[in-house]
Amino acid sequence: MTNIEFYLTPKGDVMLHTSNGVKKLEPSNREFVRWMMDRIEELYPEALKAMSAHYSKLMAFPAQHEFMMVRRFIKCNWGKYDSVMDIDHFSNFNFEEVDCPMRGECPLEDIVCKPKFNSNLSYRELEVMHLYYLGHVTEAIAEKLFISVKTARTHKKNAFQKVGVHSIQEFFSYAKQNNLFEN
Repeated sequence: MTNIEFYLTPKGDVMLHTSNGVKKLEPSNREFVRWMMDRIEELYPEALKAMSAHYSKLMAFPAQHEFMMVRRFIKCNWGKYDSVMDIDHFSNFNFEEVDCPMRGECPLEDIVCKPKFNSNLSYRELEVMHLYYLGHVTEAIAEKLFISVKTARTHKKNAFQKVGVHSIQEFFSYAKQNNLFEN
């Protein structure tokens, strides 16, 4: 699933604009809903857990349960029709800041909207990369974390491999795109 732009109608319907045209997200769109569920489970497990609990009364109806979670995830993270594909040609999610009337009240705020990305980085790799993200140099990171410069560089190299980037700038773009260090 690539090159998808989501937008919301004034009535709150979720629309999918693809190269095949525009269609309304419906419970019958099982292939798309399943694909989204798999992506959310893999990349945003905390958001999935929160939505599953939120819609727990629908668990007896798996297709409806999954549809409601995918619909909520889309509404919380996309909605404006713009020139940036919400799901790009690499199947990456490009989140938007969504105007939400429940901001400040919603129990799923910063869990489902702007979800925390599951990078599969170790705690130490995340810690090292966060310090790079904040502008620290390798020597300062090593000193701050009481590790050798070589160990700091190894954590950086491993983080690059795990997320599929080749430079610190690519990693920063990746971190920003995936809300890796938000909250």
